[in-house]
Amino acid sequence: MNIGDRDRHGHYGALDEDSDGLLCHECGLRFAHLGLHAWKSHAITAAEYRQEHGLARSYGLVASKTREAITGNARRNFTAKKKFLANRDPVAATAARLSNAVGMSPAGLAASRTQPGQGRLGTVVVCQWCESQFCPLTSARRRRFCSMSCASKATRAG
Repeated sequence: MNIGDRDRHGHYGALDEDSDGLLCHECGLRFAHLGLHAWKSHAITAAEYRQEHGLARSYGLVASKTREAITGNARRNFTAKKKFLANRDPVAATAARLSNAVGMSPAGLAASRTQPGQGRLGTVVVCQWCESQFCPLTSARRRRFCSMSCASKATRAG
């Protein structure tokens, strides 16, 4: 099947969104949380839904309006947690982790050995867009943004 071909109720490889939500390729109804609907109504996970209908992993299965509301609530509630923000110290946490002989959990250590270049760099970097702190992978030494979303926003802002 090619991108754009009819796929039951939608088009293969494309999400159809309007003011009522995202169109379900399985049943033709619209939902704000398509991944949740796929699980509850069709007994398939969001990953299986994406694979079956040719959708990229990066496609969010939440309608834009709902995603904006969730993001707004998270930002508003996170900044209200003054005690958490006052006590949060990623630099100290990184230093403590690095001073430990192992530095990672056994599972993390095993994963980093099986996937060369995927371990953490061990330094804290500040995102140039949202100013959050993150620890990049060793293969991403020059990374300046915490996510693709922040990188895109910075690019669009010019």
